Amino acid sequence: MTGSIRKSHRQHEGELRIQVRRHTPPEQTEAIRGVIQDEMSRQHVVYYARLPYLPLGVLDESGRPWVTILCNPETTAPSTELLVVRARVNPDDPFVRAVCLPMPGARLFAGVAIDFTTRSRVKLSGSVDAATFDGRSLTLALRANEHMGNCPKYITVRDLRPNVRTPSTTPLGTELSSAARDILRRASTIFIATRHTDSDPSESDMGLNHRGGPKGFLRSFDDEHGTHLVLPDYSGNRFYQSLGNVETDPVMGVAIPDFTTGAMLQVTGRARNLLDEDASRIMPGATLITLITIDETLLTTGALDLEIAGDEQLSPYNPKPRILASETPSDRHPLAMKATLVDVIEESTLVSTFTFALPREAELVPGGHAIFDFGSRFDRSYQHMNNLDPQSLNDDYVRTYTVSRVSPDRRQISITAKKAGVVSSYLHSLANHRVPPIEIDLLGFGGTFTCLDEGRVLPHMLWVAGGVGITPFLAMHRALRDSGRPMPEVTLFYSCRGDEIALIDGMTDIEVRVFDSTGKAQSASGDGRRVYPRRLRATDFDDLPTLDHAVVFVCGPDRFMAGVRAWLEPKIDPGRLRFESFDF
Repeated sequence: MTGSIRKSHRQHEGELRIQVRRHTPPEQTEAIRGVIQDEMSRQHVVYYARLPYLPLGVLDESGRPWVTILCNPETTAPSTELLVVRARVNPDDPFVRAVCLPMPGARLFAGVAIDFTTRSRVKLSGSVDAATFDGRSLTLALRANEHMGNCPKYITVRDLRPNVRTPSTTPLGTELSSAARDILRRASTIFIATRHTDSDPSESDMGLNHRGGPKGFLRSFDDEHGTHLVLPDYSGNRFYQSLGNVETDPVMGVAIPDFTTGAMLQVTGRARNLLDEDASRIMPGATLITLITIDETLLTTGALDLEIAGDEQLSPYNPKPRILASETPSDRHPLAMKATLVDVIEESTLVSTFTFALPREAELVPGGHAIFDFGSRFDRSYQHMNNLDPQSLNDDYVRTYTVSRVSPDRRQISITAKKAGVVSSYLHSLANHRVPPIEIDLLGFGGTFTCLDEGRVLPHMLWVAGGVGITPFLAMHRALRDSGRPMPEVTLFYSCRGDEIALIDGMTDIEVRVFDSTGKAQSASGDGRRVYPRRLRATDFDDLPTLDHAVVFVCGPDRFMAGVRAWLEPKIDPGRLRFESFDF
């Protein structure tokens, strides 16, 4: 070829279709023309040449996309249109087989040059002028006619350095092995390849994009139709190039690297976009997902001639990982009702109790939780970037709170929450203003973190609470006290700050030890409590006679629970340890 085909960079019907469904303003559609460059600038040449890895995608003889990561490439630019890349590769890499296979017409390619140390990236695409493989190294002459910078959102920061590995590839067919699923659970970075076949051949192209998120953001499940990957969409530039390609050409290639072990999972399959209710049926709370049904999978150990130097740093823009409907805890009881806020009581400087009236009886165990959707109380207008509050871009305002009190008729529930985060701060703002009754969507109840075991009260328990993690124990204590039966053997270790001790004023019939990091907590005279003006320590469990037979419940911030777990697992049977978690 003597020169690249100049493209119009117009949005095709698939991109426009997704943009309309996602309410993208017309000016956004026009903006893309101004951000795509036809030729490599001097800055592009320097940027491409200094990167120690280059993710690329091509189509095989069946038109299926495959993605690989070329490691430690030698990259030169003989002209503003031509990029020559040479790298050591795995002979069994499906990308290598596809790019070297003779094919009539232009062989399309796409890539994304990404710098994990600075969270920068440039997408490029075009055609392959030549590809040669000598059994060890692959040399590509890439004629690129599109170069587009992308934003830094969702990129995991990591420093990678060369490390020669020995690749070993295992074909997995249409399924995922346990080792492959382990890679999915650890992945915070993937690369996706798509294609668009246009009525005007000069407008046909491929796309390669980075997708990032919290570890495990790419989910998988199996059903009668095969094995599927589920890729959630996060707030982006709203061009919808990759998803638009899926609309017209329903295929996708995916590379999931494991930079810690050097392994890589490569998938090609059929893809389709699901929106709104169709999306939320598979991934509750999601409004747009891409479902990839696997046609072929390969797992390669030693695939990446790279190793991590130092720790990874996840993006502050990452939302919490969503799980699939099939992964939802079996104890969750979905429902749809309005909960009306009827009372707010300030318990301490930062903690308040909020009481909601329900149209029907609450169904949950003592210590259970309620799932609220506060979305109607917040503005969900689009933002591309927000460095002051990056979590706001993908916040669905769904929150899980432990129910601290249930009324005798079970038509009212209370939650006790600390002022922290946008939703809790909103709730606390209501304590200082008289407002009309506020209705919040109540999505469901759930929880197995309870003093009951198959309906029977556990006879010996140790409760370990940190801060507002006391809330499930408030509910458990009230249920035990109101049952009319003798109180079982219960000891509470409460790690709190100052006036938070007021939350346990009613716990006078169990043994209580309070650990106050502020040194300001006061205990009423004669109540039998022990108050320590310091943080909880591992040695505080050493003189506890019930530790050898009690069931231990732990609830509090993640770091608090991790510390307690580390202290107690060597001392007792892990089967007697129970932790509360709201990660769904």
